[in-house]
Order: sequence, then structure tokens, then C-alpha cells
Amino acid sequence: MELHLASMENITCWAFRKLFKATDSYTGVLSLNYLLRKKSWKEVDLFPIQGQRQWIQIATAKEEECKKFVERLLRDQKAEPEKFNVYGIQLNCSCPSPYLTNIGQGPALIKRAEKVASLLRTLLNQDKFKISVKVRLGLAEEEVKQGKIFQLFSELSKINNKNFVHAVVHFKHAREPSYTPYDYSMLKKLSAYNVPMVINGGINNPQDFERVTQGANKKNILGFMMGREALRNPDCFNPSAKRASEQVKKEFEDNCKVHLPKEIYVKTIQKYCSWAKDLNIEFPAEVKQ
Repeated sequence: MELHLASMENITCWAFRKLFKATDSYTGVLSLNYLLRKKSWKEVDLFPIQGQRQWIQIATAKEEECKKFVERLLRDQKAEPEKFNVYGIQLNCSCPSPYLTNIGQGPALIKRAEKVASLLRTLLNQDKFKISVKVRLGLAEEEVKQGKIFQLFSELSKINNKNFVHAVVHFKHAREPSYTPYDYSMLKKLSAYNVPMVINGGINNPQDFERVTQGANKKNILGFMMGREALRNPDCFNPSAKRASEQVKKEFEDNCKVHLPKEIYVKTIQKYCSWAKDLNIEFPAEVKQ
């Protein structure tokens, strides 16, 4: 079973991702417009992590940006292979940020099934990286009622390329607050499409996964993704480990000594993770941001 550590803004730096026994992990969502204009690649910190496939998660609605990004990534990976240990690229059609939706990115793309497929096909115009997409059930409740996610899955099922490996589905629409329950009523129908799927939302352990997927076509369900539970429990993917908070803290501090993240990552991790309250990490003046 695949175990995916979710992309979390200003949290999932290399030092954080390395704490987890996940099969797959993701950078925070990176705007291609920002990356290509500002040439800021410092957050692409995909140094090796044994046993873990690492993904870059991107936001865009332009095929030309996808094309330029892949060209740049291939070039930079060749120049710095240790830093760009990239397994795949994931198109984000999930992040509910108003900034993204207002410019037609993120979940605003869900109703544009052919556009999403076109973006993915552009990213697939290479044979080095795996490609995936992360979606929600829709931008808002009306799109859920209209079944826009089914139209999207119908289009995704037409992509005939071995490097398109899955769609991650977050089982809420983008306008729902965090406290509302997840809606898995569409899972059975979605799992009937020929689209490998990773499910996300409200799953904290294998037992939750078995409960949620009961009655669905498990042949098309690769595994599940966790985010909030990972903030609470760094051993969520490996319950038998049961590391003490002090051990997790030391591992993170040691990871930061190897590859220091931006200071904002450490501050955000301290805010959301109980084991990180008293971290001892020094930042040279030139890297403080």
C-alpha cells in the first residue's frame, strides 16, 4: 500500500519529510509563474531520502509554463543531481487558496477537465518524471452536485501514458472549512474509472482506510495520503515506531544541520507540531527570511 505525506505550505521541507516512513512525499505547492520569473529554486530541496519517492507539487494553468518548467528541471537536475532527486511532478488542483482560484488555478481547474488533461499531457512530454494530479470534489458545492469530478475522471481515463501514475482526491470541495466531515459517497463511482487513485481526508490509519474504501473498487486505489495527522503524530505511517518527542525533535534538528530549510518552515512546524516547541536551530543571517 502506498502511504503519502501531504504537501503542506511552509512545512514539508526536506528536514520534515525525512522524519516520516512514507512511500511518497511532496514539496509545498510551488507557483510556476513565481519560479520561472523569480528563478527561486531554493525550496526545491529534494535531496535523497531512503525509501521515499519525492514529488514537486506545482500550481499553474498554462501549458507553456509546464513546458518551460520541465525543461528547467531537467537541466538543473543534470547539473545538481543530489539536490533534484525528483521522482515526479504533481499538478495541484486542490489548494483552496483564494489567490490561486482567483487566477484560475488550483480547484478552479476541476470544472475544466480538458484543460487539466492538456496540462498533464504537456508535463508528460518527457520520459524521466512520473506525473500525477491532486484534486478535490469541486470548487464549491454546486460543482459537486453537477458531478464535475466525474467529468474530470472521464478525461483522465483517456490519458494513455505509463508515466501518468495517479490522481490524489481530497474528499471535500474547496469552499468547505476544515471542521466539516469528508464526503466519501462518490468514492465507489470514482474507483470504477480506469484512473489509479490515492485518497485523502480524514484517514489517520489503515483501519480508517479499510472502512472508507469498503465497497469501492480497490484495484484502482493505491493507498492514502495524510497531512493533519502527520502534524500530530510523526509516526503515523509507522505506528510500531513510537518515537518519543525528544527523539523526533533531535532527528529534525540533525536533518536541519544537513540541509537547513528557510526559517519560515521551522517557525510553522513549531506552531503546529507539539514535538517542535523548543527547537534549537541556528540560522546564519544571510538565510533568515
